Amino acid sequence: MLTKIKNVLPGDDVPSNGSKSLGIHGTKATIVGTLCKTSNHLFVVSKTNRYHPCIDDIVIGKAILTSQDMHRIDLGGVVGALPSLSFTNATKRNKPEINKGDYLLCKIARTGTEPLLTCVGEGFGKLSGVVLPLEPWKVRLLYLSTTLATIGKKYRFRIALGLNGFVWIDAEKDTDIRDIYHLLSEDSKLEFPNP
Repeated sequence: MLTKIKNVLPGDDVPSNGSKSLGIHGTKATIVGTLCKTSNHLFVVSKTNRYHPCIDDIVIGKAILTSQDMHRIDLGGVVGALPSLSFTNATKRNKPEINKGDYLLCKIARTGTEPLLTCVGEGFGKLSGVVLPLEPWKVRLLYLSTTLATIGKKYRFRIALGLNGFVWIDAEKDTDIRDIYHLLSEDSKLEFPNP
């Protein structure tokens, strides 16, 4: 259950009990947003459309430049570097073929001016299907809500949620993809609950 605690600004004090993540450093908020809690975990959700990379974030990006050793991946306002050998079981002789315009499911391995990406792990790599934009704050709330389980009762589909504001949807029919996306983008349950 997601519980809204209060709205915070950078530098505001955050309760010291519980584990902390996004938008919190030590006992201070680092971004403008809403301080939320699930069980014993505190985090700040910001209704911004700008994505700020964090280590271990799962993201969906588009290949904009490819070479033998490195790929540049557009994450929506941020461009990340993906080494060609950063795929599961990749070697110099056996690596996936990535072309300009391909979408990939990646993980942030290191942040900085140019985030370092990796596709090592099950499910990561090149995506086939439809990639659509969705506000980053809605994607974060989808991880915590029952919306996907509810949609799964009506539709058969696979989905990947990129914390940078993109979703990948694969379903049997194009109309199902459209309907699922509409449910995700218009779902009123993704609003914050009252404190």
